[in-house]
Amino acid sequence: MRILITFILLCFSTALAATEIPHRIEANYDLQVKGVTLAKVREVFTRDGNQYHIESITKPVGLLALFKPETIVATSEGDISTHGLLPLKYTHKRAQDSHKNSTAEFDWTRHELIHRDNVGIRQLPLAEGTQDRLSMMYQFVVEPPRGRLEIKLDMSNGSMIEKLHYQVKPEQTVTTSFGTMRSYNLTSLPLDVPKKSNVWLAIDHSFVPCKVVFTEDGSNSLVQVLTDLKIVP
Repeated sequence: MRILITFILLCFSTALAATEIPHRIEANYDLQVKGVTLAKVREVFTRDGNQYHIESITKPVGLLALFKPETIVATSEGDISTHGLLPLKYTHKRAQDSHKNSTAEFDWTRHELIHRDNVGIRQLPLAEGTQDRLSMMYQFVVEPPRGRLEIKLDMSNGSMIEKLHYQVKPEQTVTTSFGTMRSYNLTSLPLDVPKKSNVWLAIDHSFVPCKVVFTEDGSNSLVQVLTDLKIVP
C-alpha cells in the first residue's frame, strides 16, 4: 500500500509541475549600452505537452539600424524533463553575416554534441544538463532556483561550450520598463573573470529573465531589460 501511495503522489506531483509550466511566454526587451537602446529583442517560448520551442529575434534600432541593419534569429527546441529543458537543436542565424551562423545538435542517447559553423563540423562530448544560449534562460521557468546557493552548467552557442558558474543571491527587487519585480539574482563566479553576466529572474512571472547584464573587460556593459511580458498558463 505504501508503494502504491508513493507512486500516486509521484504521478500527481509530476502532473502538477507540468501544468505550472506556461504554454506560451512572449517577452520583449530593449538591448542597451549606457542607457541607449541599440536593438529590440522579442522572444517567444511555447510548450506543447513535453516539448518546447523558443525563438528570439533581435533587430537594431536608431543609428545602429542605419549602419548595421542586421537581424539575428536564434531558435531552440527540445524536450521538457522533470529536471528542466533538454535541448535537441539550437540555431543562430544572421541575415547578412551568414558566415557567423551556427547550429548545435544534442544527442542525449549517445551523449554527443555536434557544432556546425563556418569552421566546419565538430563532435564533442555532451555533459548532463548542458543547455544552449536560449534554453539556459528558460531552464529556470521549468526548474526555478529556489533554495539553491549556486548553479553550474555547460552552455553551447553553436560554436563553443562555455562553463557557467552562478551564485544565487537572496530575493531582491529590480525595476524595468515593465515594472518593479521581486527577483532572484544570478551572478557570475568567480567575480574577477573577464567575461561575466548578471541575470535577474522574475519570481512572480514564472522566473522569466527580466534583466540581463553582459560585461567583458575593456568594453561597456550590454544590458537586456524587459519592456513587455505576456504569459499564457
